Parts: sequence; structure tokens; C-alpha cells
Amino acid sequence: MNLTKILLVARKNLLEIMREPVLLGFTLLMPAFFMVINYIGYGASPKTATYPIWIMQNTPQADTLIARLRAERYADGRPAYDLIFTRDHAAAEAALVEKRAAALLVFDEDTSGQVFVTMRGDALNMAFTRASVQIEAALVPLLEDAQGKPRLLVVSMQPLGLARPLSDFDAYTPGMMVFALLMLIPQTAMLVARELRLGTLRRLQLTLLKPAELLAGVSLAQMFFAVIQVLLMLVTALLFGFHNRGSLPLALGIGLVLSFSSIGMGLVVACFVRNDTDALNTGSVASMLQVFMSGAFFPMTVPAVFTLLGHQISPFDFLPATHGMLALQQVLTGGAGLEKVAFRLAAATLLSVLYFLLGVWIFTRRQRVYSK
Repeated sequence: MNLTKILLVARKNLLEIMREPVLLGFTLLMPAFFMVINYIGYGASPKTATYPIWIMQNTPQADTLIARLRAERYADGRPAYDLIFTRDHAAAEAALVEKRAAALLVFDEDTSGQVFVTMRGDALNMAFTRASVQIEAALVPLLEDAQGKPRLLVVSMQPLGLARPLSDFDAYTPGMMVFALLMLIPQTAMLVARELRLGTLRRLQLTLLKPAELLAGVSLAQMFFAVIQVLLMLVTALLFGFHNRGSLPLALGIGLVLSFSSIGMGLVVACFVRNDTDALNTGSVASMLQVFMSGAFFPMTVPAVFTLLGHQISPFDFLPATHGMLALQQVLTGGAGLEKVAFRLAAATLLSVLYFLLGVWIFTRRQRVYSK
């Protein structure tokens, strides 16, 4: 390939995008806007919240259990629960409905004097889901001890070295970054399809420009914008309070690898379309499928097919976005270094190169405007 021709194609694409304010704004600002949406939706939802728990105590025998709840603290010293005592059952039920209470605990005793607890809450309320798990872990051992039941199983929770996200915003930021970068697929496909629609490729044929040089130039231009996109997303997330624990340069590198993979897949999509509209529609479908399969929206449990270098490989691991998602989570949220994400980063890089080469290979054979 001729490097000069590649740079000229890249320059041409950069100038065309810069002359279109709407496309330029969409290209540069949309990923950062995703971070804003993420913050609006999840910025005020901490993972370790102090949950308001309403309590109806109908027996003095529950003092020990209530003292246990009052003593529960997070690692930073904040209380796990804000205990609110009441004798008005209707008011407590209203608090649950209005989400002013995460849960209602009713302490009673049976005829034998044994204490039992009834926990009420809204199963669709995430605060109840999280608080109920913590409350059960705190109270069940005490209840079993009081009833003289032997502890057949003792669960000891010990972190494996990677920190947990402090808020929903922290938890969803890596996935939102993956989602934003996957939008490069329809954009890249659209740029190539526009050349087809306008007949530019027929004129470029006269310059003896090779398909690989054309696609490399388009990819280079897209990578220029990808650098800005990843930087803007990281800066926006940090400005909105994202608790970063890892290396930002490493996260930037992972983002660029993921961007290159999206560009490569955009080239593959471009091989099967003939105009801008087809490219945007088909590319968007390809993007959304990968968003779900990579676990960017929610974790996907897929059986492993085989094991490679100690890592279980599932069918979705043949997508670079899956490795990029896991690597971003481990670096940004867990504080992992290069040695811990080396396999994922290498896999994403290799797959990105393969998808780019696949796009070039298919494009060369499908576009008859080029001579072999």
C-alpha cells in the first residue's frame, strides 16, 4: 500500500466531516452526551447507600437484632441503614409505595418467645433488592443462633483485589463507553457508502487507488476522531464524579483498540450496502447487537466453548467489544493494571485487525468498480 495515498484519503475524509457541522458535532459530542445521560440516570444512585428502613418493633426481644442493624457500617464509616421507628402500619406502607422507605421490618415473637422478622418492600425497587440482601446477611445468623440452630454454612466474603463500583454511575460508565464507541460502525459504513452513492469510487479508480488504501485512509480519519471521542468521554465522566481507580492512559488505549474494531466492522458492513441510509440502518443493527452481546448493558452468561491461556472463551468472546468491556471495567472500576488485562487487550487487538482485514478482503471482491 502507498502511504501517501492513504494519508490523502484520510485528509479528504477529515475535511469532508469538518465541513459538515451536524456530522462533526454528532461525531465528537455524541459519546460525551452519552456520559451526560448516564449521569442523569444513575449519578445520584450510590451502590453503598444509607437505606431508609422503617421498623415496627412489637417485642423487646428484638433489641439485639435492631442493634446489629444500627451497627452496620460501610468501609468508609457511613451507616448502612437509617432506622425509622413507627407504629403506624398504614404510614409505613405508604412510605414503601412512595419509595421513602427501602423496606419495612416488623419484629414479632411467637408463643414460644422466639423472635421472627417480616420484611416488606417493593420487588421492583432496586433499593429494596439491595437492602434486603444486606439485611438478611446481618440478621439471619443472629436469628438462627437465638433458635439454637447450628450454622451449617458460614459465608466469608473476601474481595479478589478489584474494587467494586461506588455508584450506579461508576458501574455503567464502562458499558456506556463501549456503547458510544460501537456507534462508529454505522458512521464508518456511511462514509464508505456515500462514496459509492456519489460515484467517487469510480473516479478514484482512475488514480489506481487500491481498496486497501481507500479503507485504510477512511479508518485513519476515523481513528483521529476516536482519540478525541475517548478523551471527551473520560473527561466528562470524571467531571461528573466518576471514581476512577486505574490508569487513564491504559483506558485510553483500550478505547482506541475498541474504536479500531468498530471501524473494521463498519468496513465489513459497508461491503453489503449501496447507499448512506442502508449503511446507517444496517450498521446500527450491528452496533446494538454487539452492545447486548458484549455485556455493555447487562452481564451475559454464556457457556464457555473452550479455555485459552486460563481464560474461558464463549461465543461472544469472538467480538472485540466483549474483551474491551471487561478490560475497561477492570481498569476504570477495579484499578487493574496492564498485567491483569493483557489477555483481553491482546484479544481485542487481534480481533480488531482480523475484522479490518476481513472488511478489506470482502470489499475488494464485492466492489466491481475496482479491477483485480
